[in-house]
Amino acid sequence: MFNFLKNPKFRVGLFIFSALAALFIFVVFYLILANNYSEVDKQENEDLEYADENYYDNGKLVYKVPDLGDILTGPIISSLDPMQGNIEAPVSIVIFADFECNFCRNQEKIIQEVFEKYKDKVKLIWKDYPEDNKESISYIAAVAARCAYQQDSFWDYHDKLFSVDISNVDDLIKVAEDLDLNTNKFKECLEGPEAQRLVDDNIEEANALNINGVPFIYINDQEIMGEMNFEDLEKIVEIEIKK
Repeated sequence: MFNFLKNPKFRVGLFIFSALAALFIFVVFYLILANNYSEVDKQENEDLEYADENYYDNGKLVYKVPDLGDILTGPIISSLDPMQGNIEAPVSIVIFADFECNFCRNQEKIIQEVFEKYKDKVKLIWKDYPEDNKESISYIAAVAARCAYQQDSFWDYHDKLFSVDISNVDDLIKVAEDLDLNTNKFKECLEGPEAQRLVDDNIEEANALNINGVPFIYINDQEIMGEMNFEDLEKIVEIEIKK
């Protein structure tokens, strides 16, 4: 009845058909499996992107440049600011002040007395913290003192400003003339950006340190707000020297 099964040609054809059918089933199964894996990978990638977005949104990774206030824990001491004394001295007195501040004027006299007594152990650094208004005499006086600094006469100019009444730019130029500064260079400096930039940097630094009034003094890490008498300042300096 099934004698055709005994035919060699038929058996070869059947074998080839079976092999092709098996190959077809394997290919279909592989494609289905590959597609499933692809969907899983896609979902995992989508989840990863979503997680990354949350990660950035939650601030867990921060790529922004930090603000000055995020970095500073104390005043910056560099050659950009006027300094008196031994640069290697163990005690730094940093004063943020305003030439138009009467409290600063009084505190400066006391600081100078302490500095003169401990000159070998102390360095004194000036920081400008005038009114943040480029039209004010407070701000312009700070710029003028920086212009005197360019001619190596900051402290003489500083002392003079605290000893006279200043009401306008002409008064500031008159002080420069009294100190025999090069008035042409001084006037150019007053109108230029360099000295203003130094004053602005000090203002930014004071704001970053959350200083909200002057005079404000740092004796190493010790912070002092407002006026202090000679005895109290001296005690703090002596404590810092002995550390």
